[in-house]
Amino acid sequence: MIIGNFSYDPDLDTYAGEITTLTLQRTDVRFLPSEKTSEKEPDYRIVHEFGGMAFELGAAWTRSSDRGRRYLSVMLDDPALPTSINAALFPSDGDEQAALVWQRQVKKPPAAESKPEAPRARKSSRQAPRPS
Repeated sequence: MIIGNFSYDPDLDTYAGEITTLTLQRTDVRFLPSEKTSEKEPDYRIVHEFGGMAFELGAAWTRSSDRGRRYLSVMLDDPALPTSINAALFPSDGDEQAALVWQRQVKKPPAAESKPEAPRARKSSRQAPRPS
């Protein structure tokens, strides 16, 4: 499901656009390049600009598909959400436009719980007395 549309500015290496879902509508969203100090840090910070201020919405990491196509792995978060949203930003063939795509994760059924085994009776070296 496409939840956002963005334009790419190669001179600034930024994406600008909007994110829209049934419960969220944010315009003036930007993917700004991040100065990384380690490999684990994101390549982009995602910010929403409003009233002359910028609010961070998430982060994105550059990835390549099995076919070698470049995309951004995106994580959006908000205190009002029960969990973060994972999505992907896919540039068009000419890289001038990009679509933010989200797909609901299918929940795996819980693993069948195994019942603990009943304790085994210990064998005693002592024999029971014989009836007389």
